[in-house]
Amino acid sequence: MGGALRRAPENGREPQMTLRARAKQTGLLALAGVAALLCGSTAHAAVYSVLQSAPDVVTVMDPAAIETVGGTAVRRAWSVSVKRSLTTGGPQQPGYVRTLNEYDCVGRRIRWKTFQVYSRFGESVMKKDNADGEWNPAPDEGEGGRAVKVVCDGETGGSVVAAQSVSKLVITLMQNWDETAPLPPLQKVDPAPDAKLKKKVAAHSAKPAAKPTKKP
Repeated sequence: MGGALRRAPENGREPQMTLRARAKQTGLLALAGVAALLCGSTAHAAVYSVLQSAPDVVTVMDPAAIETVGGTAVRRAWSVSVKRSLTTGGPQQPGYVRTLNEYDCVGRRIRWKTFQVYSRFGESVMKKDNADGEWNPAPDEGEGGRAVKVVCDGETGGSVVAAQSVSKLVITLMQNWDETAPLPPLQKVDPAPDAKLKKKVAAHSAKPAAKPTKKP
């Protein structure tokens, strides 16, 4: 189900290949594991546009959830970025970020409205709203450029992935990262010097006192 990855039609043709094969060709290595783990029928799957795919982060958008703001050319859409780790350095802490952006499809501008950070267990870590509402020119390439093409031009963004839900996609991707980077084996930790000394004193105190010898 999640193993089907398709590019936008070219010259009237729509080539298809497995997600793993496509990943090797374009560098979508993180999504290859998702394809191996997702299961079910594509008839009940939603199709998500892939805005970014790197070894440590995958960003997707649901084109079916794009909204038009009033009767204007402004459209609104959520994207979800699944991250191998929410912080730099330290132990791996997977999580995901939901970002709400608005797109001015006539002026080719973009602005973020809010973003929400969650742990891998769905716990809210941080939420921030955009107070100034400033618009910025939409980039031609990268995640922002692909998002504008999906939202304003009705394109796929270059590639798509099918899953029963975005939650299923998030969980499966994190499980795949867990398998590729298992926890290190448990190691015996030597006690601190103070603990060693206390243990030695306790053992000495537990010994029975020697009986005095009688003088002849």
